Amino acid sequence: MEHDGQLCMTEGPIGRELLQLALPVLLSQLLQQFYNIADASIIGQAAGAVGLAAVGSAGLLLSVMVNFFIGLSTGVSVVAAQMFGAGQYERLKACIHTAVAAALAFGVVFQAAGFAGTDRLLFWLGTPQDAMEPCRRYLRICFWGMAPQLVYNVGTAILRALGNTRSPLYYLTFCSALNIGLDYLFVVVWHLDVQGAAAATLLSQFLSAVLVWGRLKRLSPAFRLRFSGVRMHGAQLKLLAAAGIPAGLQAVFMSISSLVIQTSINSFGTAAMAGMTVFSKAEGFLYFPLFSLGIAVTSFAGQNAGAGQFERIRTGMRISVWVGLGLWAVFAALLLAAEPLVLAIFTTDQAVLENAQTAIRYIFPFYCLYAVNQVYIGVLRGMGHTFSPMAVTILCYCAFRIVWCSLLLPLRHDMRVIYLSYILSWVIMIVLLAVCCRRSLEKEEAALTPSPLSSSSDKAPYPGHSD
Repeated sequence: MEHDGQLCMTEGPIGRELLQLALPVLLSQLLQQFYNIADASIIGQAAGAVGLAAVGSAGLLLSVMVNFFIGLSTGVSVVAAQMFGAGQYERLKACIHTAVAAALAFGVVFQAAGFAGTDRLLFWLGTPQDAMEPCRRYLRICFWGMAPQLVYNVGTAILRALGNTRSPLYYLTFCSALNIGLDYLFVVVWHLDVQGAAAATLLSQFLSAVLVWGRLKRLSPAFRLRFSGVRMHGAQLKLLAAAGIPAGLQAVFMSISSLVIQTSINSFGTAAMAGMTVFSKAEGFLYFPLFSLGIAVTSFAGQNAGAGQFERIRTGMRISVWVGLGLWAVFAALLLAAEPLVLAIFTTDQAVLENAQTAIRYIFPFYCLYAVNQVYIGVLRGMGHTFSPMAVTILCYCAFRIVWCSLLLPLRHDMRVIYLSYILSWVIMIVLLAVCCRRSLEKEEAALTPSPLSSSSDKAPYPGHSD
């Protein structure tokens, strides 16, 4: 049931609602993938290897900060979805204003910390001397965009919680096109080097924040965003922190794990490093559809947990597993069939291509495991149980993979040891997450209240349309 772009998922056909919610997210993620490729191509061609290295190195630092807040935004989405599903619109209003206030506050803190610690961060990352100054210039400009970027992330999380995934798609499409156009103008035409790339990103971030802010102001009058009401409410802040901090820490630990595993990959030489880079680019076309499904499941489970409809969550989980397996089968088959064409986009180096092909052929057939994991994580997060996905992810993605590679690579120096660590970690995750899902659902169903936020008996009717 849809109102003013908001999709109420506590009733109606489950499969259609999940696809209706997931498809715009999928298109957004694929668009982001194409944008990243185009952006890297423009900078690499116009600013050279040093410029590309500078942007990549600086982007890694920025992503650690942003990924933590994206995790926190997951908590915003969960709490907002439960309140919306429970019909608690006054509390939803306070939640929205608290989340936006927190985004602005964190943005200012991250910006100040970034300015103060730029040189130290670049030193810790081991940035080459010839890329140090371009990295510094790039970061100093990008740090001005922390607050708008966090507002955009929180705003899109709120819209997803309300079932609106189309507006973020429209905004991302427009701002990505603008960013690429400004990249070309600033870097290629005006020869502003990495400063031009940073300025293009900054302007696009400010515009995306303005667009999302404007959409939040056009929500239902009962919970729309008002500038005068932007402040932190203690009770809502505690709920958001409890739901969001575990997801934020999960994102940070996954980033750290990737950096540690990268050191193992680096031991195989330049061709293996480049091969895994190419693999990760191709992997995005399989990863993003399944990640999008997980986002849809989170919003679906959140709204139904707020309404106390846990049997509907069970049904949605079963349907989502089959949808995830279907997405995996289709996209994996397409990528494996088009593998030579896809890889040729990135390189013609035969050694790099062989490394990328080996990774694809070992890992893609098992990506169905990742599909199921995303559904389980979405269900757990939607019910507000964000600690268990964090704990399982840290155990499997971080601890298991790092220990596996540390122990076995000295005995058998083979990239297949690393590929196997990915596959086995997914197997362990399925077992642990399945147990967590079953216990969490049983616990919620055993409780007489439908969710920690409200009871279904006091659900208010939808408060009307926006003007």
